[in-house]
Amino acid sequence: MLASSLPAPGEFGGIVTQDQTRPARAAGTDNAAGTDNEAVTAEPANPALGRRAAGAVGWSMVRFGGDQVFAFLVFAALAHRLSPADFGVFFIGMAVAEIGKIVAQAGLVSSLYRARTITPLLADTVFWTNLAGALAVAFVCLGLRHPIAAALGSEAAAPVVGTLGFLAPVSAAGAAHMSRSLRDFGHRALAVRSLSAGLLGGAFALLAAGAGWGVWALVAQRFASEAVGTLVAWRAFPWRPQLQFSWPLLRSQARLGASVAGSQLLLAALNRAQDAIVGGLIGIGALGAYRTAWKSLEVVAQGVISPFSTVAVPTLARLAGDLPAFRRVYLRMVSTSAMLSFPAIAGIGILADALVPLLFGPQWGESVAVLRVLCLLAPPFALNFFAEPALTVLGRAGSIAWLAAIQLALTLLLCIAAAGHGLLWFAGAYVARAYLTLGLQMAILQRETGIRAAQVLRAIAPALVASVAMSLLLWRIRLAAPTPAGVEGAGAEGLAAVARLGALVAAGALAYGAALAVVLGRRGRADLMRLARGLLTHTRARS
Repeated sequence: MLASSLPAPGEFGGIVTQDQTRPARAAGTDNAAGTDNEAVTAEPANPALGRRAAGAVGWSMVRFGGDQVFAFLVFAALAHRLSPADFGVFFIGMAVAEIGKIVAQAGLVSSLYRARTITPLLADTVFWTNLAGALAVAFVCLGLRHPIAAALGSEAAAPVVGTLGFLAPVSAAGAAHMSRSLRDFGHRALAVRSLSAGLLGGAFALLAAGAGWGVWALVAQRFASEAVGTLVAWRAFPWRPQLQFSWPLLRSQARLGASVAGSQLLLAALNRAQDAIVGGLIGIGALGAYRTAWKSLEVVAQGVISPFSTVAVPTLARLAGDLPAFRRVYLRMVSTSAMLSFPAIAGIGILADALVPLLFGPQWGESVAVLRVLCLLAPPFALNFFAEPALTVLGRAGSIAWLAAIQLALTLLLCIAAAGHGLLWFAGAYVARAYLTLGLQMAILQRETGIRAAQVLRAIAPALVASVAMSLLLWRIRLAAPTPAGVEGAGAEGLAAVARLGALVAAGALAYGAALAVVLGRRGRADLMRLARGLLTHTRARS
């Protein structure tokens, strides 16, 4: 049996904390090398932090799950109405908007997580700096829209680039509110109101697509979602910034903020460099197909992994001075999210040839093989969501930047070389790069936190083994009874295809559950049941 990394009795996710008045210990001290089985009783449990984190995870799963499921359904509906080229143009614009948002925030929002006490002057300085930077970014994107679009391989994207730049000030207006709310585990209010944002944004996009807006339906959806999201943040944390500003306070936060922003820029460039390479070297339609394949993975990440990684920031920040507890919480969050995400990603890969035409339409056939290759990313994909928050709360932004720079350099090297052979080779090169740098990421994590690679691998091993077993069973079933072509059709044949797909999903879920139960053993099964009950109990308690 593989050892379980689930919570010990009385803990949620192993959340154990020291007295917060005690001085923090630096990484690399106090048994920094760690052990495979650190004593759970080393420090007294903090029930309040455990309950708040459990409730936050539960409500984050409601919020991210509801948001992403609905957003995915809207995306699927739009995919039936728009062409791959429309999506390609939109993704070029979003690449610019995403980088612009990071530049505008300059990493300052993270100071609201790190500060022991948030003074009114600090909050106001962060708010006005972000808003001013966002307005500057918006007008730069508007003025340079043509050269930016040409540099990214699609001059047709220039109007979209100029327009989406104004997402930055819309987002900046609520960024400080969102950060302060999440710092206080205010996930329930965000869940309720965020679902409303998704509904309104999605409804607007569908109406715009039906009216023949083309790519502008996607643009309208982003603005509607960001605007409602800002209103959500204002309601979740009802704070009104005052007209005050401190240059000395800004300078005191600027150095670490710049380091955080630099790391975020490198990570965004790592992601969006793919768009520039595919759009410029393979084609704008190929970019639409590539990002549509990614969308299927993102709905799993946002619905299953992000709730844990979002809660990881405030939770791990409170444990930064207690490295043994920090390590336990990190490993158990990674283990739990892997148990939920790995089978979902594996199942999507096995069933891609049935899912893609059904969800997006027959014009997206190129995305099927790409999606299967990208599903091989499950382990590095899940682990990346937790390494950055863990290093950030310990003030190790420089390590994040160094890792991201290496990832970006290898992405450019491998993916540009592979792009000449087509989209499938490009996807394979990106997967290869992810595994090449995963070992480096684990080495950095061990150096800064004492979390060893062997511990991380043990944490995800049960989910990985059970997911592989499930995949082999589903593949055998698919070979024995292949799905007929044309599952996207309507009528009796379409309904029969949906029924077959549903039966395969159910068979996969049962196979995964059985394999996981065997791998975990009796103790692991008991821990898993206790964790599930804890999530439900604490989520209800906060409702």
